[in-house]
Amino acid sequence: MVTSALADVTGNDATRANRVLDMLNQHPLEHWPRVAEEMSKSVRTRSATNNSIQQDTLDLCRKLANVPRGMEMLQVLSSGGTVPIVAERAKPLRVFWNADEAQQKEPDGKVKAWLQTAKQVARSKLDGDEKSFDDVDHAAFNAVRNGYFSNAPGTPYAQHDQRLKKATMEWVMRAVAANTPEQATATAPAKSSLPRRLIPTLNKTPFAKSTLDRAYSVGESMGLQSPRKQVDQVISARISMLEETLKNAKGAPGLQLEISAAHAMLDHLKSLEKKGTHLSQVTLKKRDGKSMQSLLKARVQQQRLSQIWDKPDANGKRAVNVLHKAQHIELPPLYSELANSKLSVYEAINRVDEHLREILPPALQPAQSVEEVLDQDLSAAIKLLKTRHLSEKSDIVTFFKPFILESRLRDRLRLGGGGTLGVGLPSLPYSLISPIVSPIFSAEKSRSDEAFAQLFMPILGMEMSFGKARTEAAEATIGVAAGSAVADGVGIQAALTGRFTAQETQTSSTLMRFFRTRHKDDEMRGNMLTALDSMVRCDIIDPQKGQRYAGPLEAILARNPEVSVSQIDATSSTRNVAARVALRIPAVRFKDGASDASQTLTPEPSVYVEADRIKERRTETGGFISVVGAKGDTAQQRAGVTANLNFAPIASSATPAEKGANHGVQGQGLGLQLGMSRDLAWALEKNEISPFLIGDKQDADLDRHYSTPRDMQAEITANRDLWLMRCIETLEPDETGNKNTPDNRLRAAMHLDAFEATIKRLGKDSKYCQYNVNYSMKGRAGAEIDGYRGIQALALKRGDVQAAEKAQQAIDDILLTKETWRPLVLIVRERARDSTVVGWRKLLRWQKLSNVDGQRTAAQFPPP
Repeated sequence: MVTSALADVTGNDATRANRVLDMLNQHPLEHWPRVAEEMSKSVRTRSATNNSIQQDTLDLCRKLANVPRGMEMLQVLSSGGTVPIVAERAKPLRVFWNADEAQQKEPDGKVKAWLQTAKQVARSKLDGDEKSFDDVDHAAFNAVRNGYFSNAPGTPYAQHDQRLKKATMEWVMRAVAANTPEQATATAPAKSSLPRRLIPTLNKTPFAKSTLDRAYSVGESMGLQSPRKQVDQVISARISMLEETLKNAKGAPGLQLEISAAHAMLDHLKSLEKKGTHLSQVTLKKRDGKSMQSLLKARVQQQRLSQIWDKPDANGKRAVNVLHKAQHIELPPLYSELANSKLSVYEAINRVDEHLREILPPALQPAQSVEEVLDQDLSAAIKLLKTRHLSEKSDIVTFFKPFILESRLRDRLRLGGGGTLGVGLPSLPYSLISPIVSPIFSAEKSRSDEAFAQLFMPILGMEMSFGKARTEAAEATIGVAAGSAVADGVGIQAALTGRFTAQETQTSSTLMRFFRTRHKDDEMRGNMLTALDSMVRCDIIDPQKGQRYAGPLEAILARNPEVSVSQIDATSSTRNVAARVALRIPAVRFKDGASDASQTLTPEPSVYVEADRIKERRTETGGFISVVGAKGDTAQQRAGVTANLNFAPIASSATPAEKGANHGVQGQGLGLQLGMSRDLAWALEKNEISPFLIGDKQDADLDRHYSTPRDMQAEITANRDLWLMRCIETLEPDETGNKNTPDNRLRAAMHLDAFEATIKRLGKDSKYCQYNVNYSMKGRAGAEIDGYRGIQALALKRGDVQAAEKAQQAIDDILLTKETWRPLVLIVRERARDSTVVGWRKLLRWQKLSNVDGQRTAAQFPPP
């Protein structure tokens, strides 16, 4: 690779190449950035020969900075070549040479100045000085580190910035406007124009009110943390504390009505909680006041009966059976006010707490609550849950923060919102007419657009992405229905149909990623939270030094030096074949007639089988850490049952072309459907390879996914010793630094036995787990691939396609070799999905989409 690079730089001149190598060997690598800067500024005359050798040396540095492990090769050629280069030196060197090369080609003066600041920061890091730079200068350095060599409009850098602005501004404003009343205030966000609101593929946002509610439910059902769960827990704790206060204040003179009213309010709240209502999202209304008054009345009546029972007359008799006049009981003023206040439950409990402090003697007053002085996070969560929709862009942080701080390996939450437009042929307009048999045919072409936000923690690290997905789909259904009338207006019919579907999904998004380092997951989570906060509050955060941030991307890069920002482009191709047998019994027509309009009602149970084949490709551009050329192939089969209730308020019978003809216009109807389905069997197998780069070094993951534990158990049985050794790698060493000790071997065996028992149990208890076997590339194989990648890159630069293809073939051969891979982790994960489609699908398709996907790790080996 060095020989090839030297040949390109020197024009195959061996003498010049030898002089370049001699020159490199005389100095450390830090010498050459200084020379490059001096040569770019100096106007003094020099020896032409010396200048040529230095120029060749600088050109070699620039060329090798763009190939895999180029800095390592330059280090070997330098005066310090006996010592490997460390990452703290390699990164700024690579940034300097990349920025220097881009600067020479850049015509825009502003971009050149921006690249110059990146070079200055890089040189400062290399020299180890304490020079202070503005925040935006560090952002320029980190942008070049991530592969962005220009911040001009239209560049990938600017596109990322615009996408992040859209996520924090337009998406939020659309969500706010959707919940703004028609008579809005002057400060309320304006609704989009009516045409935009009528087109479901426009005006998209993943932060709609209904989507957030579903995200809470999906996440909580899988054990993920959420703002709603947090506030529910705080409210429950406050209710318990207030009940203890009321219990202690039971004997307070003259305050029994107040205490009973507080008890009634808490009883009402607990009854709501028992019914499954989330108190964090409840605001008190008139009906709550009526319930509280009923409970208060019952409590006071019970207290009165207790007092009568406790005070018999002189003869020992109690007046419990004496008819007493019903006592009119009103809620005390505070509770009447609360019932009409539209306060959240937390706010109402605070008001009651404050009131009790005012009226109770000091000895009976409530204890100081831990949450009494609300921290900023809890206060923001209470506000978000009270309104039940985003009110400002900082609510994005409020929503995602609990998910981020509590996330584990492979946990995922994805929110999507958008719509579908399409056109189709709902049935054959003209065909044979038979009293017994009728054909079934439909076809449709559609396009769906979705805006999404996703939090994910794969093995590589924690990720957040914001982007859009577009799906082009085509579907055709053919079949036959057979049946006849059993009474006037009543028929029984069976149908057999087959459906063929093809769809292509294109996804484009901006991804923020932090690399995972063992035992530093909390630090990684904190970094992601800081990055999200930087993105959301870029316009109000004060930089530590210098001018304000120009946009969210600059704020992220300035405040998060370890962040990787990349562009994801993914393609998913799905082919689906399904068969369905349905029984329409009875099919009722309320008004019969040869061609007159009528109404039909049809219960329709059915069974179905379907098979999917999904092929996926994904690549990332830019980013210090990026997935390049990932491929996945999935085969999936399902079988299940459905139950539909079909109703057509307007329908027509088939009309013969002429009297006695057996062909004509088919019957049509305006169909409405209410249905539910349940999978009875599910099988999945997915194979996936994900090559990725960390800086300029190759790595990769190899994954196999299954729907049952059987294949995972077979993997463990076949390679048990390898998996035990993998577990031992993660355990603590002894005092000599040795990990492969008898104790660790025993501990690893116990962990593996426990994991096997867990997956066996999950195989019985959960029908929707995915069992993931993950292998990782060995470091030796990665280094070998990097050599071929460098050869390939240099060959492509000089136009040698044949050499580039040979290098790629060598890389493919390495990837197909079993010795390239080593066991890394076994993961069992559970998935949940809530997808809501509302709209019209008859001839024309007009639908709004709201999707939430959740995923959590149910078991893992080696344990985290």
